[in-house]
Amino acid sequence: MTSQTSPAAYRVIGAAEAEERFGVSADVSHPYQDFAEEQEIRLYEGGLRVGGGLEPEPDGDWVPYNTIVDGDLTVGGDLEWWDSASGNFLLVTGSLRARHVLLSGCPDVVVRGDLTASGTIQGSYGDDGGHLAVAGDTHARTVISTLYFTMHFAGRLDALLIADPHRTNHPVDFTDDELDDLVLPGLLDKDDTADERAISAALREGKPVLRPGIRPSHLVAVDEPDALLPHAEEVTELDLSDRELRRLD
Repeated sequence: MTSQTSPAAYRVIGAAEAEERFGVSADVSHPYQDFAEEQEIRLYEGGLRVGGGLEPEPDGDWVPYNTIVDGDLTVGGDLEWWDSASGNFLLVTGSLRARHVLLSGCPDVVVRGDLTASGTIQGSYGDDGGHLAVAGDTHARTVISTLYFTMHFAGRLDALLIADPHRTNHPVDFTDDELDDLVLPGLLDKDDTADERAISAALREGKPVLRPGIRPSHLVAVDEPDALLPHAEEVTELDLSDRELRRLD
């Protein structure tokens, strides 16, 4: 699927206007005002719709601009946002919709509305500088956050969450340490460790990345009492400790 790197329908604004109109620093930790002479701020007014994929336009290993979408951002393909140097921000004042959302390195991505991905949201190689913050609800099949990428979901999260529990505010279904046992064997490196770049490549190609039938322990535990009903007279004790239960109907 073809990706665009810099749709032309933007105008450049200064840091003062960005702060006055959009209160960027309230949500963005990237010190963008310190880089005002090196990183311009591109503003898309009235939202932005892209038919294929969308990714930043690089200058070496960094992105030499920041981006504000004032309205909804709708991407027909994958949104890939990254930075391997000093960081940049992408701020969407409305909602974001894409197939996959693939984040890596040190971008600061903020969605003040809802985030909807028909596939996967992935964050990797964050080095504690990469960050995703969603103010609304988040809907996806899977969220995979590894290698010091942080994610904050203020609203409801409707997705299987695989992440470092210390780098997200939401209870995880599986920790990032368990990812090696969850991905398909072809996505392991020579040390039998999950290969984040191979996972990203598979997602771009529309291929599955997780083994079929995986279920988090808290969901399996909820089903156990029902499964034991035919043998209820024989059951005297059911140990559900350490199963990370979130509910028991």
